[in-house]
Amino acid sequence: MAKTAEAEYRWNSGPFKVGIVPRGGAISRIDWVRPDGNGVINLLRPIDDYALTSGNPSHLGCFPMVPFANRLGYAQFEFDGKTINVPANRAPDPHAIHGFGISSVWDIERPTVDTIRFNHKHDDPQTGFCYVAWQQIKVANDTISIEIGVRHLGKGPMPYGIGLHPWFPGGESAWVQFVATDCFSTDEGKLPTTRTVIDLGRDFADGKMIRHHKGLDVHYIGWNKQVEMVWADRQLSLLLEASDTLSNLQFYIPENGQTFCVEPVSHVPNVHNRPEFKEFGDVRVLGYNDTLSGVMTLTPGLLTGSDNGLVDDHEEPVGRRDYSLVD
Repeated sequence: MAKTAEAEYRWNSGPFKVGIVPRGGAISRIDWVRPDGNGVINLLRPIDDYALTSGNPSHLGCFPMVPFANRLGYAQFEFDGKTINVPANRAPDPHAIHGFGISSVWDIERPTVDTIRFNHKHDDPQTGFCYVAWQQIKVANDTISIEIGVRHLGKGPMPYGIGLHPWFPGGESAWVQFVATDCFSTDEGKLPTTRTVIDLGRDFADGKMIRHHKGLDVHYIGWNKQVEMVWADRQLSLLLEASDTLSNLQFYIPENGQTFCVEPVSHVPNVHNRPEFKEFGDVRVLGYNDTLSGVMTLTPGLLTGSDNGLVDDHEEPVGRRDYSLVD
């Protein structure tokens, strides 16, 4: 395995140039070489030196969520007759968020021409979460895929969830489209409370501009495993696809609109404590050596002249980004 003290490890394959930050197992950038020869486009949100050295993967382009995704209410749950307590890792928020992988150092294995893999081990007999988690990036022609997986190594079974948390550029021209059947209302702590229909303000089936929905933070179920994104000012389209194991979608737009997240995940947030939500996306109970994995694939493309009519062509202001808005 390649142990590196560098803040960012760089790997190139085909038309993609990838940056990985071992602390937190985050992907710092996915640069795509334009097929027309006019430079490169970062498919994820732009970062700077502060983001790279902050030690917070939420400031970077994409980070893993394992062994649970999004929020876990009051950092505890009941399982197999025991109360499992995990760290509440974003004070003063009383909940746990995004799992343990974001606070771990991931080891990068020696890459091949088209594949790079990095992993971390977690061994906590007190909670029962003993596992090895991995991410594998693979390039095939004009697509790049990220697999996240976990293998349980504990003596007794434990419930697991996974997800990926990519950040994409916002701005005036960013447009998003996806289809889902239902979503959840949440309480003040952003924990799901009630399954509900998708009203007009949360419906992206026909595509909507990011700039008109700042502050949106919604968990969707029954999504079609595809998200279409367009940035007219960058002449870029991007198709995100997910495997069936990533059955749910968290969609978040910070108040400043400079970025947004579409997060493929395997379960409803806090389903550990809400058994009535299990049918809408449950954690997976793994025995010794059992695994759970999911794949997110990104396919970029250049817009044609007719495509530009999807969104207003307007340049995004350039300046220091607000890193206080992280999810």
